[in-house]
Amino acid sequence: MMLHNQRGFTLTELLIALSVCSIIIAISSSYAIKTYDTLQYKQFTKQFHQDILYLQQLAFSQNENFYLHFERQHNRYHIRQGGFGRKLFVRNYPEHWVIEPNTLELPIEFSHKGNIKKPGTMQIRTRFQTFSIICPFGKGRCYDAT
Repeated sequence: MMLHNQRGFTLTELLIALSVCSIIIAISSSYAIKTYDTLQYKQFTKQFHQDILYLQQLAFSQNENFYLHFERQHNRYHIRQGGFGRKLFVRNYPEHWVIEPNTLELPIEFSHKGNIKKPGTMQIRTRFQTFSIICPFGKGRCYDAT
C-alpha cells in the first residue's frame, strides 16, 4: 500500500505565487526610482540655494563680479570670479536632467548691493517630474515653485 503526500503545491499555484511576487517587485522598484529622483532634486536645490547665497555674499562683501554659469552640455555649473576669472568651485548634476532658463538670463549675477541683476525662472526636468525655480527681483534667494 502506497501513501501519497498531499501537502505540496501544484505547478499552477507556484506560478501564480511567483507572478504576484514579480508584480509587487516591479511596482515597488518603479516607486523607489521616482523617490530617488525626487531626493536627488531636493539635494540639488538645497546645494544650489546655498551656492546662490554664497554668490550673493561674495558680490556684496568683495564688491566684485561673480557669476554662476551653467554648462548644460557637461551637466554642471560653476561660480567664477569675473567673466572668465578663476573658478571657485564646480557642481555636477545628473546626466538625464535638462535645465532650461525660461526667463532667467544666464549667467546668474548679483550686484554689489546683493540684488540679482537678471531675475527670472528656470525649469528642471528630471526623468519623472518637472520643477521650477524662481529667482525674484530684489531678493538674494531663489525659491521652488512647488
